[in-house]
Amino acid sequence: MKHVLHHTVLTVLASMGLGLAMCEHHAGAVTWATPALVSVVAPPELPGTPAGKIARAYLAAYNDGSEAAAVAFEEAFRVASKLKESSAGERAARMRGMRENTGVLTVEEVIAGEGGTFTARLKGSKGVVVEMKFVPAKDDGGKLDFIEVATFDTPPQALTGEQRATAIEGAAKAMETGYVFPEVGAKMASKLRDKLKAGGYDAVKDDVALARVVTADLVDVSHDKHIGLRVRPSGDRAHGQTIQGPTDDEMARENYAFRKVERLDGNIGYLKFDAFVEDDKAKETALAALRFIAHCDVVIFDLRQNGGGSPDMIRFITSSLFDKPTLLNQMMDREGKIVEEFTTLADFAGPHFGANVPVYVLTSGRTFSGAEEFSYNLQSLKRGTVVGDTTGGGAHPVREERVSERFGLRVPFMRAHNPITKTNWEGKGVEPDVKVPADRALEKALELARAKLKAARP
Repeated sequence: MKHVLHHTVLTVLASMGLGLAMCEHHAGAVTWATPALVSVVAPPELPGTPAGKIARAYLAAYNDGSEAAAVAFEEAFRVASKLKESSAGERAARMRGMRENTGVLTVEEVIAGEGGTFTARLKGSKGVVVEMKFVPAKDDGGKLDFIEVATFDTPPQALTGEQRATAIEGAAKAMETGYVFPEVGAKMASKLRDKLKAGGYDAVKDDVALARVVTADLVDVSHDKHIGLRVRPSGDRAHGQTIQGPTDDEMARENYAFRKVERLDGNIGYLKFDAFVEDDKAKETALAALRFIAHCDVVIFDLRQNGGGSPDMIRFITSSLFDKPTLLNQMMDREGKIVEEFTTLADFAGPHFGANVPVYVLTSGRTFSGAEEFSYNLQSLKRGTVVGDTTGGGAHPVREERVSERFGLRVPFMRAHNPITKTNWEGKGVEPDVKVPADRALEKALELARAKLKAARP
């Protein structure tokens, strides 16, 4: 069985600029023409808020297209803690990579948000529609924390009342019959049906807007961040939200999300990767990275930007840390039955770090899903020390169900069940063993590692 853990690798690669659905990370004019008249309509105004200022600067750098402009934006507007996790140059490269897919962006709609955020719907010169949610830093509203990105291959399509009602009822039924917790699924279904009956969706006129509103309503009841209604017209891969995933070439250019591997002072191995990509070539890349640090006395895994991905890849990398098959995680269905187990590989072909090699895992609030499982597994087995911020809190595998001709719905249908703790990290995240701000996690892990090595040496 293949399933995808919360904020999947597809979402993670979206934040790298590959034009997918959700993670991290313009002035112009629309011209309408008739045989007798050409009129120019000004684009919507971005708000005069800190987030609006950030958005203007971001879009100016994005549309400029140069490395210098992108780096200048990152250095001026990105919150310092994020630049410690990924450099301005690395972030600029992701911006420019996404621009290759979209072309120049023009603002078409501004959607109000909460807490100083807003979402801009933008049209790319290459025909792609993009929604960007700009989230300023909590401690400094003049700086950017992150941008949530969703891309669409075609502009939003108008919906009839019947199409809207069919999609909402389909979503309600899917949650009622398939959500991992039946009682919560029933509550979500009731909310959608009651709101539909009361006319609460009548003002929602297009498919993209409906997807956003219904998703928010479902999450409001369940608090489950895996849930998402997606625009996905039946039998037509050329329309709607891009959820098919990046191409092989795109994944290769992104090095399968492996960002950095180093041997640091003190013979400490450091490996940073931002997704658990399920691909044979991704495993080859993982092996190459692990072999580079195979003789280190300490290993640090940096998952502060990792949004999850493949359970099989989680097992693959974790197998380097155990000398014999070890049960890592189980999956439980909505009836409470264990239906799948993940155990380290007995025939793992890569290096094995001995049981005495200390392991540290760096986390942040953006560490999610499969990255949380990796952290939680090692913490529960006392094979690794988690250092950083509490993680995002998503422990439910999902499947996509078609709910109408235009929509698919991500339905969490199982839950992680740790064989040691008998629970998981859903809704609360993985609590670090050593809690420090994410931007100080590497510094703290190095301090701990060097102290441990010094104590162990005669």
